[in-house]
Amino acid sequence: MIASLDFSLDSFSQTLMQTLGTQLTGTVTDLEPVRYGTTHRVFTAHWQPNEDTSTPIVIRFIHGPRAVEDARLEANALREMSRTGYPAPELFLLAEPPNGDPYIVMQRLSGEMLTQIAVAHPDQIPQWLDKASDLLLRLHGLDWRKGYESFKPVLEPLDFAERQIRWWKKSAQNIDDPLLQQGFGWLSSHLHSAKRCRQQTLVHRDFYSDNILVEGTRICGVVDWGGLTIADPAMDIGWTRLLITANASQALGDSFIQSYTRRNPVVRETLPFWEVFAGCKRLTSIGLIRANQCERLSMWAEAPDIARLVDTETVVRAFLQSRLVDEDND
Repeated sequence: MIASLDFSLDSFSQTLMQTLGTQLTGTVTDLEPVRYGTTHRVFTAHWQPNEDTSTPIVIRFIHGPRAVEDARLEANALREMSRTGYPAPELFLLAEPPNGDPYIVMQRLSGEMLTQIAVAHPDQIPQWLDKASDLLLRLHGLDWRKGYESFKPVLEPLDFAERQIRWWKKSAQNIDDPLLQQGFGWLSSHLHSAKRCRQQTLVHRDFYSDNILVEGTRICGVVDWGGLTIADPAMDIGWTRLLITANASQALGDSFIQSYTRRNPVVRETLPFWEVFAGCKRLTSIGLIRANQCERLSMWAEAPDIARLVDTETVVRAFLQSRLVDEDND
């Protein structure tokens, strides 16, 4: 059973491969930890159900006080996405060991992260943003009323926004940051604006270049479905715009917004609210990384790039400050 966190990496890997071989019926080989961009334990491997077949897989452990519930939600999200034909990994296994963290085994999609492509070919970023916008519109256009029972009942927009603010404000309670406090105060005083939401859709909640895989000239997959829920699509748009602005430029963030809202303009009603929320959420995450609260096991993930984190924080702070000023002047 995979329970102890005191294993060496080699010992853990051998135990995990043997366990997965039994659970999946076959042989699991070539297990490697994914050390980039993850605070969970994530591994890649090959699953061989027989001598003639080898399937690339990803093993993602879920931790935290709601680990079992979160693992089930992500597994259900993958099942639903497969059912609708959306480009997401196929689920192979949901495991809930009695003495350890739950984990999900899923298809390892081909392709490279859009982040890597954008760095190598910055001139191609605008066309990729259009394609990403199309794919996000497709997600927001799926009819969640037909299925998706694991994500119901659906909260009213105001209740959902209030719950999100409460959760992230609690996460930030030990972070001494006046701008963050101002941001959460603004969100609380403008909570009524969440009621302007005209439609609720499926939202990914972490739709950005690290989670978008490309192959050739097409987007071949979207990963990291642990946050899937039914809510205001402007939540996705605000978060994606912030990350594009922080990781690339304000001009490209604006370009993404224009591409999306040209075909779904109603999100503009609540976008200012969710952009302030995105800024508060990202600053909270950065604060937690600084406090080393997001790093569970140093052997599983690379230490954060502090220089890049500082650059990101500078842009996020400017993004949030501009939204607070703009809204206060309205």
